[in-house]
Amino acid sequence: MSDTRFKFSRSLVVAFRDIDGMRHVNHAQYLTYCETVRNEYWMEMTGIQRVEDFDFVLAELTARYHAPAHLRDHLTVGCRVTELRRSSFLIEHEIRDAKSGALIAEVHSAQVMFDTKTGRSVPMTDERRIQIET
Repeated sequence: MSDTRFKFSRSLVVAFRDIDGMRHVNHAQYLTYCETVRNEYWMEMTGIQRVEDFDFVLAELTARYHAPAHLRDHLTVGCRVTELRRSSFLIEHEIRDAKSGALIAEVHSAQVMFDTKTGRSVPMTDERRIQIET
């Protein structure tokens, strides 16, 4: 991915299971690609290693599809935090064809910091803010 806005990205190859009856990647699969990269990004950025330690929940997700991807296409998924709020943050994801650079999809998500013990949102800690801003 040549876009320098994305400091974090991962490559993947479209698998047969990702294809739908129209012979292109099913729309929901793009969301799974983004979820995978978002979680890897969070783990790398925060040092979290276990699912039990994740401290956010997904609150909102929007996707805009630009072009289809097909079986065995090589894709690059970029992920970056675009805005920090009191108890939430926004992430932009971009999926591109790794060979041509063509934009396949854009996905925007809102995450809320969450305390699993109380089941409530919580303010983002200073530590998390520093990790994200670094």
